[in-house]
Amino acid sequence: MGGLRRRAAVLVVALLSACGPAPLVVQGTVIGVDDAAETVTVRDELAPSRELVISLQGAEVGSPPEVGDLVRIAYRDEAGRAAALRLMNLTRQEELARGHRR
Repeated sequence: MGGLRRRAAVLVVALLSACGPAPLVVQGTVIGVDDAAETVTVRDELAPSRELVISLQGAEVGSPPEVGDLVRIAYRDEAGRAAALRLMNLTRQEELARGHRR
């Protein structure tokens, strides 16, 4: 029985290690969109002087962002470059929700 517990513990540690660190999250206003480079520039609402350029290549994107939209982005830092995992367009979600209530 001890061997089984040990193997289970090793498996849990291996799985947790494979998941990597939790993604970073930023919420703010879109101040730029570069369709050719597949990037979005966001002004962080918690630190308004901070602007991040985030790659959207391979990211899950609901409604495409436009300048002025409020977005929440889960991303990873990949060698000093912010790479989005998921972009949630909060502005467009609110518009869709209002449209469905009519």
